Amino acid sequence: MTAVRILDIGVAAAYAVLCVSLISFMGPYANERQSAQASQDSAASAAIFGYVRFVGLPYLFLAQPSQICSSLEAASNATTLLSGSVGGYRCPGAPAAFFGSSNLTIAASGRQVEIEAWVVEGQ
Repeated sequence: MTAVRILDIGVAAAYAVLCVSLISFMGPYANERQSAQASQDSAASAAIFGYVRFVGLPYLFLAQPSQICSSLEAASNATTLLSGSVGGYRCPGAPAAFFGSSNLTIAASGRQVEIEAWVVEGQ
């Protein structure tokens, strides 16, 4: 009788540990972090497309790399940092820490332009 009772207690304890593990695994906090990350990535993506709409595609393929880097720096603000590369020319500006990021690569007429954005402050 005591052996069965010990077995019952062991099974109940294992079931309790399994339930607590499942609850912590399926908790909403992981989804909230993913949602926050997606939101920051979306803000970075919006900054890139806003920049491309502002300067236009012809500018990206006709301007000198240093001009593009200057315009990316000018389009950056306190929360979003823009940078990129044109051909082999790399613009400075990648932050050490950021909340979200996005990039866009456009290629035409043998020229490749990559625009990157980082959200450096939570929005």
